[in-house]
Amino acid sequence: MIKKLNMPAIFILIVSFVLAVSSYTAAASEMDHAKVLGIKGEAKFMKAGTNDWKTLEPGMILSEGDSMKTGANSEATLELSGARKTAEIVVRKDSEFSFATFRHDEAAMTDQTLLDVGTGGVLVKAEKLIGESKFQVKTPTSIVGIRGTIFEVYASTA
Repeated sequence: MIKKLNMPAIFILIVSFVLAVSSYTAAASEMDHAKVLGIKGEAKFMKAGTNDWKTLEPGMILSEGDSMKTGANSEATLELSGARKTAEIVVRKDSEFSFATFRHDEAAMTDQTLLDVGTGGVLVKAEKLIGESKFQVKTPTSIVGIRGTIFEVYASTA
């Protein structure tokens, strides 16, 4: 005996599944970002995979692979968030850096952050990390890993 399939019920089940998966994916992708809180002077950003520097404005969101730079007598303040707020950073004048790694693992509830500072300075006010999370700052001559503290890193071209 073959049972007749209830097509409307199957359709509703499939649509529900697709919506659940897409909302989970959207929530996960929003979890690792840097929100621009404020800018003094001039700051620019470049999205990952592009070569165009654009004006950075308060409220903008940066993510893994993105770069930013500040001009003379300028600085920008950003709030970094993963599962929760992981740090607040102040990018000092004449600085350039990128978010080399900026990921959140929902299953493990860990965050992995690597700021690659090419030149200039960055003040980091890092929150205490949870579990196996990592927060690192790299310069041309060193790499610093932290678990929760306030520190400042400077990299020069000379």
